[in-house]
Amino acid sequence: MKRIPFFCLTLLPLAAGQPADSLEREVKKGGLTDTEKITIYDDLSWAYMDSDMRKSVDFSAQGLALAKRTGNDRMVAVFHRNMGVAYYMGSVYDSAAIHLDKAIPIIQRIGDDRLEAVVHSAYGNLYKVQGLYNEALDNYLKAAAYFEQQDSPRELGKLYSNIGGVYQVMINYDHAIQYFEKAQKLAEQTGDQEGLASVYTSLSDIHLYKGTDKLQSLHYAQEAVRLYQETGNKFSENMALQTVAKVHYYHDDYAAAMPIAEAALRQAEDLGFPSLIAHALIIVSNIHYHQEQYAQSATTARQVLEHDSTNINILRNVYANLTRAHAYLGQPDFTANYLDRYREVMDRYATETYQQALSAMEVKYETEKKELKIETLEKQRRLYTWLGVAGSIIFVLALAFAALRYRLAVSRQKLAEQETMRLRQEKQLIAVQAALDGEAAERSRLARDLHDGLGSMLSVVKFTLPQMKSGGVLEAVEVSRFQKALGMLDDSIRELRRIAHHMMPESLVRYGLKASLSDFCEAIPTVDFHYFGNEARLPEKLEILVYRCIHELVNNALKHAQATHINVQLVQEPSRISFTVQDDGVGFDPGAVTEGTGLQNIRQRVTAFQGTMNIYSSKQGTEIHVELELTTNEQDDKSSDNRRP
Repeated sequence: MKRIPFFCLTLLPLAAGQPADSLEREVKKGGLTDTEKITIYDDLSWAYMDSDMRKSVDFSAQGLALAKRTGNDRMVAVFHRNMGVAYYMGSVYDSAAIHLDKAIPIIQRIGDDRLEAVVHSAYGNLYKVQGLYNEALDNYLKAAAYFEQQDSPRELGKLYSNIGGVYQVMINYDHAIQYFEKAQKLAEQTGDQEGLASVYTSLSDIHLYKGTDKLQSLHYAQEAVRLYQETGNKFSENMALQTVAKVHYYHDDYAAAMPIAEAALRQAEDLGFPSLIAHALIIVSNIHYHQEQYAQSATTARQVLEHDSTNINILRNVYANLTRAHAYLGQPDFTANYLDRYREVMDRYATETYQQALSAMEVKYETEKKELKIETLEKQRRLYTWLGVAGSIIFVLALAFAALRYRLAVSRQKLAEQETMRLRQEKQLIAVQAALDGEAAERSRLARDLHDGLGSMLSVVKFTLPQMKSGGVLEAVEVSRFQKALGMLDDSIRELRRIAHHMMPESLVRYGLKASLSDFCEAIPTVDFHYFGNEARLPEKLEILVYRCIHELVNNALKHAQATHINVQLVQEPSRISFTVQDDGVGFDPGAVTEGTGLQNIRQRVTAFQGTMNIYSSKQGTEIHVELELTTNEQDDKSSDNRRP
């Protein structure tokens, strides 16, 4: 039975050095210079790169702030690179691209060619998992050109392995093997065990799909597992273990494949990387499918989409399994739906002009460098032949399931229902927006009335009472009661001011989000606040929305999560603003627990501003992430806002 290929992820090299816990103790004990702290933050961000994305990002952010304060431009670029790689390892690809984009202009300004080559390599890895092979190969070749000139065999070997990986996912195995053989030779020369293990993992995959003997593929995969265990690279060890499972199931040994695949899945879940979990889940789905357990195969395939829906190689396998499984289960509607999605992914992948662009780029690189030799048009013709076969299969599947399409009348009815739903949602959004505007105006009015009206009256009473006392003689008991009344009056004034401040913080109106949120978080010992980006003022309504949402989320964590530490992060960019509230509390199951009034109110507020809110929760804590796009009108309002001193 023919199987759809499944591909490995080429990893970035990780830094080696002191254990992370000893580095953390060293930076906490104090007495270090700024330069020493920056070095330790750099080491810590790399030490946690393959085990804890959040810690890696946090240490990079601390190093970035210190590097900016000391004017160390090179390390500013380095920490942006570190954050980009950390987000890439955690499958947060948009954030990864943002930080790599910030690193490049700084590097080019200071003229650090080596660091620029390293960032190009990171770009290559990012583009590869997104299926942008043109951009991936372009960046790999730029990095390779530098390391060739500098005679850096270790770095060059990793790049050869990455380039081979691009051709591997394009099913151009002969071409890929040429680069992997170069990478293997350099890894053996330099004693690079992780580089050698990466090559073994890829060669196991290639020999598997080329029809080589099972023992050869199994040998490569098991050697990769052993080498990664020796170096302590858990992330890559998990990928190699998944490859061992694939070798068994490809050769129909499902009894051996399933326990290894399930062990790899458990290990991936312990590590917590979405890309690893997605790779492990699709292997389990494949095994279920070939065992004719179609319901389990479909269920597992859908779970893949919950962890990583951006890797085009995984998507092809997921939608293929969902299409075939639902066809065998006799569910034509689902089959037609997933077939359409499969076709969309294949159309993105199998564009002829896209393949020609790859070929033209490599020919140009051959002419200039004379080192990275690519095969002739005959090799490309093999790729086109495969694409033609894939296109034919898609066409046949489309014809086979054409009878399952909805009739035109049903389609029109659904379109009408969708339009009605859209209009209803628009009306709801308008109503929510009006309610939010009214709430903000009423809060401001009540805050002013409380502070200027009732607050002033209480202050006058406070100053009048002592004067009344001086005109008469009071007994000792009455004096005590009088003093107690004055104290209660002082407490009332303070409580009145606190209520007025929380209804509409003066710092928010005068100074903006960063100042108001800093005041709010500093008042709570268990809360840390991190701010990234520019400090330009936002439209008043948007600032109030962000402040109220963070205020409510922090209060929820304090009241319900039993958290000992809460981390608040706000990122402001020219075109969008995002914030995250993370706690280490007891967590909850978002799918099983009904959202409370607080969360529902926050979701309504965010929806009214066309934003998105995602909740991630487990026994280790809860993280709520909100993103809001700044429209052109909002940016204009921001730039012309003269309402604040």
